[in-house]
Amino acid sequence: MPETPYYVLAIDTAMAGCSAAVFDVNADKTYSICKQMPRGQAEHLVPMVQDCVNQAGIAFEDIGLIAVTVGPGAFTGLRIGLSTARSFGVALDVPVVGVTTLEALAHDYLSQNSLEGHDALLVVIETKRKDFYWQAFGSDGSELTEAAAQDAGEAVLWAKSKGFACVMIGDACERFTSEVPEHDFRQEKEYFLPSPEVMAKVAVSQFSKGMARGSEPLYLRDADVSMSKREQRVIEQNSK
Repeated sequence: MPETPYYVLAIDTAMAGCSAAVFDVNADKTYSICKQMPRGQAEHLVPMVQDCVNQAGIAFEDIGLIAVTVGPGAFTGLRIGLSTARSFGVALDVPVVGVTTLEALAHDYLSQNSLEGHDALLVVIETKRKDFYWQAFGSDGSELTEAAAQDAGEAVLWAKSKGFACVMIGDACERFTSEVPEHDFRQEKEYFLPSPEVMAKVAVSQFSKGMARGSEPLYLRDADVSMSKREQRVIEQNSK
């Protein structure tokens, strides 16, 4: 099994925030900065990382592992976090472990709460379109479904097919509820952004077991691209 690193750097810009943390594995202590930030992560992320390293009282060379959210999430924000994590990984010659936004939110909730008689935890986050990113987890954090980009009805149908009572978290809970008012999920409203501390702990656990995810982005749909409606210029070629 890989040797457990002493310090872990965690980075997240996949959703409407910007977060960084240094996790001291042996002391079980985290130095973190988390800010809600729909845009502007590119300017803030590296200074936040530097601040966390300074708070921990270490040098960058002491970092043995990097954790980064790989999606799903905002396309631009996701690329900022991934490119920064990979750059640090190359510069420090350390592994980069990917953690999905959905599992980070799930493990954050389950580290502080039980499902209290419910069968599954449903994590639902915004796509900024008509559908949702969602995934279901068991009380031990195990994945009960694959991550998906689907409408709210698909998640409700899945729960009903299993006969499951679910707890629901994520930044899309309000919209989900408005679109499927007949669901009976218990809604929790406090879990909107991935915790970099939880990300670091998930990454260490997976890395130590030899089960770490790579840093390839988890895209559940193609990027939104539209053709320009402006008339395109054509360079006339003179034939001889």
